[in-house]
Amino acid sequence: MKRQNGIVTIKDVAAMAGLTPAAVSMILNGKGTFKEETIKKVKKIVRDLNYVPNINATRLVRRETKLIGLLVPSMAEPFTVEILRGIESQIRNSGYNLVIHSTIGRPKSEEEIYSDIARSRQVDGIVVQLFDHNQNRTQEFIQHNLPCVVIEADLKELDSISVNNYEGGFRATDYLVRKGKKRILLVYGPMPSSVMSERRRGYEAALKKNKIRLSQKLLLEVPYKISEMRQQGSEVIENFIRKSRDLPFDAVFCAAGDEMAIGIVTSLLEHGYQIPKQVAVIGFDDQPIAQLISPHLTTVRQPIQKMGATAFDFLIQRIKNPNAPKQNRRLEPELIVRETA
Repeated sequence: MKRQNGIVTIKDVAAMAGLTPAAVSMILNGKGTFKEETIKKVKKIVRDLNYVPNINATRLVRRETKLIGLLVPSMAEPFTVEILRGIESQIRNSGYNLVIHSTIGRPKSEEEIYSDIARSRQVDGIVVQLFDHNQNRTQEFIQHNLPCVVIEADLKELDSISVNNYEGGFRATDYLVRKGKKRILLVYGPMPSSVMSERRRGYEAALKKNKIRLSQKLLLEVPYKISEMRQQGSEVIENFIRKSRDLPFDAVFCAAGDEMAIGIVTSLLEHGYQIPKQVAVIGFDDQPIAQLISPHLTTVRQPIQKMGATAFDFLIQRIKNPNAPKQNRRLEPELIVRETA
């Protein structure tokens, strides 16, 4: 049998079996009622011809891609890498493949990128992990009617996974106070951010509980530069030292994350400060590198891989049952005490 481009099609199988292509398709997909000998005949022809079904055509008919999207700021962000590991732990035997969309370095806004993906139906559903979520962004996600799960946001309108950032901020600050620290510098990411505002609220609540007056001079907002966060942490200390070696704080709670906290620790050590005796440092996330630096970083652990795995599970459930009630899960953080505090 001569075939165009040497590719075996379902029509070739049907011709040899004396059936229609539709009948062959039904047999291969386990549908319809056929004699056992007919089924065996078709399967033998498939083996003999080494026929491989056209997956794209099948997906087109079913209006599915078998692709899951992951929309993130950057794959250079350690938090995102851990989210990805969580998703990969669940996706292996699911029949789906993952497509990653990064927003960094692209002229379009996150909402525009999401809209492009949703309108073109490039994926069957999408997990969104961005730094912040506001009402406009939420409405953008809803209006396209694409199954969507949002990480790092506590939403009622969409499936979402979040961490109790208030509790994380409270535990870190309260621990530092119990260790005798009274002048605690809070380093946090861009505001307004629901994640950062919750961590700051926890910080302020712990100070209030311990009857320590809040000082505006010890609140430091640092803009995120994804590939330079460790350098940004070093610059935090450098900027204070330029003014005076007598630092106005005896502890740092780096709510902006472990990468920046490591930069802070590195700079303090380079300038001869004893950690944690003179300055204690606590990070946030518990990235793998927190245990690799010396001294080991005390930090607030987020169950990041669990967030990714849960987000994937929620998304598959949403794809299978679009009208099910929304699922929202808030996970608890854990203070991991090591050597820097």
